[in-house]
Amino acid sequence: MAGPVLTEFAVPAATGRRYAAVSGDRNPIHLHPLTARLFGFRHAIAHGMWTKARCLAALDRAQRLPDAFTVDVAFHAPVPLPSRVELRAWPRDDGRAFALRAAGAGPVHLRGRLHG
Repeated sequence: MAGPVLTEFAVPAATGRRYAAVSGDRNPIHLHPLTARLFGFRHAIAHGMWTKARCLAALDRAQRLPDAFTVDVAFHAPVPLPSRVELRAWPRDDGRAFALRAAGAGPVHLRGRLHG
């Protein structure tokens, strides 16, 4: 993964419940460790759309995103709740790339590209 760490942030245990309250998406894998275990997860996990939005908010604070753009993301591993993650970003010929991974030497959770 290329690029410097732009920011590191905590993903609190309540992230899934807070996202459910605003989105209406109350999937049990995001709400509580016990309900997530029923579906094979060791922990509750952050919603992918929350993860994507959180990355874009951090990118905008650090690098000021353009007024209009397209973003593509690929999800690689769930973000367990709670956790600590780091966002990296780097320029590309066709825009910018970014990746979210567990802080330190943990797994990559998401990779993305901005165009425009």
